[in-house]
Amino acid sequence: MVVNAHGALILLKHEIDDGEMLVLTHPETQEEQECRVVYLGEPADRQRVGVEFLTPAPRFWGLDLEDAPLAREPN
Repeated sequence: MVVNAHGALILLKHEIDDGEMLVLTHPETQEEQECRVVYLGEPADRQRVGVEFLTPAPRFWGLDLEDAPLAREPN
């Protein structure tokens, strides 16, 4: 799993459609975050799914991602 303040790349067992709306629930805090499916990897036993939060939530994952540097392309 890869996470950031705007969403995540997660693995799902169930079929899902691009653009589908989901609600993620943090298992420890029970905080909920609405998100939209923005990427579907190749279908497999578990499919990689990119989700984007409808509103940025830098603390949803229990990490302080608010001041995290953005990834940049190498020169």
